[in-house]
Amino acid sequence: MTLQDYIDALRRQWIVIVALTVIGAGAAFGYSRTLPPEYSSTAAVMVIPQRGDSTNELVQGSSYVQSLVQTYAVLASSPLVLTPVIDDLELDETATQLAKRVSVVNTLNTVVIEISVTDTDKERAQETAAAITDSLIGAVAEVSPSDAEGAPAVRLETIAPAREPQAPIGPNTRLFAVIGAAIGFGLSVAYALFRRVLGTRISERSDIAAVTDAPVIGEIVAWRRTYTILSTMLRSRDSRSAESFRALAANLKYVAVDRDLQVVMMTSSAPHEGKSSVSIGLAAALAESNHDVLLIDADLRRSSVATALQLEGAVGVTSILVGDVTFDEAVQHSEAMNIDIIAGGATAPNPGQLITSHRLRELVAEARERYEYVIVDSAPALVVSDALWLADLSDGVLVVARSGRTRRKQISAVLSTLKSTKKDVVGIVLNAVKRNESSPYYVPEAPSRTWSRSPKRKKAALTAGETDRDAADA
Repeated sequence: MTLQDYIDALRRQWIVIVALTVIGAGAAFGYSRTLPPEYSSTAAVMVIPQRGDSTNELVQGSSYVQSLVQTYAVLASSPLVLTPVIDDLELDETATQLAKRVSVVNTLNTVVIEISVTDTDKERAQETAAAITDSLIGAVAEVSPSDAEGAPAVRLETIAPAREPQAPIGPNTRLFAVIGAAIGFGLSVAYALFRRVLGTRISERSDIAAVTDAPVIGEIVAWRRTYTILSTMLRSRDSRSAESFRALAANLKYVAVDRDLQVVMMTSSAPHEGKSSVSIGLAAALAESNHDVLLIDADLRRSSVATALQLEGAVGVTSILVGDVTFDEAVQHSEAMNIDIIAGGATAPNPGQLITSHRLRELVAEARERYEYVIVDSAPALVVSDALWLADLSDGVLVVARSGRTRRKQISAVLSTLKSTKKDVVGIVLNAVKRNESSPYYVPEAPSRTWSRSPKRKKAALTAGETDRDAADA
């Protein structure tokens, strides 16, 4: 992955990043508010040499004290000093536990030792700091060397007695909030990057490029679920989705410069990836350029083209293959899209045998003679073998992958499966790509028209062959 890939991964998950950062900060802030307040009381002592009658003795004594002050600072938090304090104040803790609440500081180049004690009770904090100061003074008198007269060579003098604190010093809610926000941000970034690295679903063009060299010749922008391919191509001709179909049609012409690409088969790796909608949109985009286009619904197991275009679906490919109707009788014209359609027809008990029949080859051959472009909508290649037979009848194959649904291994598998045919995969069409940014060149998609019919009237209308008024309006 490149740096840009990481940036794109973070950009796609920006909502998660912001949400976890805010949640982390809020949770840490809330937790800090549940903690009891902490108070700190500080006392200061000064290490003084016992004697210094002459200048020379003062200099020597000062150097001697300077060398011992760090030792006395360590002594202040030792069991020798803290154990008597615990006994005197009857504290319910050990010397090690008390040492964690004691802070001893010796300012650089001074002989002053500051002893601070934190506690949830401000009176106890003051008492403990004062008791530690007294205990340290006594301990120093015991452990310090003695002079010729048996008196300690140094002594500690209290210069700032412990005072009762007026305001709590903790917990630091700001620090807690910052730490919580940092943890939330780190977890969200790790989530975004791991999802990008370990994710198996295809979401953009680079994901396909990571598993195959087949070109992506089209990215179909997703439209809302309440919209239809019919309303997108008819009422929203200037929408981003409609323009993406025109771009696919233009790219198809570019890849066909050095080859005869008249019959194009559309397939996918699995159902619900939008291959039928892409077939319809591509056919409509080619028809806008004044080309004669025929769309054949060769997915005899789950035909959906006629339903999407609101045409009669009972007569179609299966009717031609069994000899019930002729080619001309099966062709329907969609005034809305300005394309000819051969629907899938009635569901046959043996669709596999019909796909491999000689009559299907004759059907495609006749379509090739009459039309400039023939779009064949096939069944998913990894589900049934129909696409493998139909690929031999076409000039090229387009594989449809759905953004956020199709997995990388499915793309590899379908391309590997199609290698057994004599036809190359012309390219891959990435369907349902999300584009949230606005542009003055595009208009929003128009919603499909809804009807408030009763269920009985709906059933009667369908029985009578009444078509939806969407096609009539167009």
